[in-house]
Amino acid sequence: MSKPANKTMIGLFVVGAIALVVVAIGVLGSGKLFKVSTPYVMVFEGSVKGLNVGSPVVFRGVKLGMVSSIRMRADYATKAFTVLVFTDFDPSQVEIVNMDEATAKELTKKDRYANMRELIGRGLRAQLEMQSIVTGQLQIALDFYPDKPAVYAGIDKTVLEIPTIPTPFQELTKKLESLPIEEIFKKLDLALDGIAKLVQAPELKESIANLNTALKDAQALIRNVDAQVKPLSAGLTETIRDAQKLVKNADAQVASVGANVNEAIGDGRKLIRNVDGSVESVKVNLDGTLSTATAALKEAEKLFQDLEVSARADSSVMYQFKETIREVGKTARTLGVLTDYFERHPEALLRGKGEPGGN
Repeated sequence: MSKPANKTMIGLFVVGAIALVVVAIGVLGSGKLFKVSTPYVMVFEGSVKGLNVGSPVVFRGVKLGMVSSIRMRADYATKAFTVLVFTDFDPSQVEIVNMDEATAKELTKKDRYANMRELIGRGLRAQLEMQSIVTGQLQIALDFYPDKPAVYAGIDKTVLEIPTIPTPFQELTKKLESLPIEEIFKKLDLALDGIAKLVQAPELKESIANLNTALKDAQALIRNVDAQVKPLSAGLTETIRDAQKLVKNADAQVASVGANVNEAIGDGRKLIRNVDGSVESVKVNLDGTLSTATAALKEAEKLFQDLEVSARADSSVMYQFKETIREVGKTARTLGVLTDYFERHPEALLRGKGEPGGN
């Protein structure tokens, strides 16, 4: 007769089989069993509170991997503690274009970190970033910072290290730590003491009292000036009116003077025209007189020649005749000079000959 089956063992076997099926479904369903990941290590300064295993690693908002482990390393010699963050990147999250698949496989086969080394050379850096303000969870953000130097800790040589940079808050904290806070507070304390002494000084109270007195005097002066301005304004208005009247009268006088000046100018033009006519007539008369005198002189010369033939040169008649001829010549020359002067100075007929030395 066979031994009856143990129901407890059968039940445990069934439960174990179901658990194995669930685990297999979870592993195979997530695809982790067939995925190829690339490990990296990052060393951050300060605290990584809020960063957990499974926290995402993103590049400009695109998830490329996640944190696989976080370890603390202590250096016994330097007594320094370093936080190592290991991550796994999924290469399938990045699509490479303008490169054939064979070249990409050959490149990664020789050095799986070849592409990452090139990106780090171009300035790729890792930085902690707030994932959720509510929960305080952190994530690792990758981006290019060409101006930031690549600083390597060089702790784990088996995995490629991605250089990290501090967060803006950490940089601000460093700057604040470098400030001489105690010295600043001492100077501030001294400044406050000086202000307190200044406020409590009797000279300040006296100055405030003098300032109040000066303000009162200024107010009284302003009231006096206001009282004086009104009559001055009235007098100024009246003065302006008188000035306007004076200007109007002056305009009328200028107009009349202008008319008189225009009339005088017209009379002057008429007088000039009359003088021009008189000079011309005098010139004609003088020319006629000069012509007559010249003709008479020629006749006298002819007569003199005839007399010189018939009379002796030393006779009294001959002498008087010569003198008469000389006077007639002088008269003719004088008339010539006078005619020339009137041609150059016709105004002499009106106002006479000028002072000696004039033209």
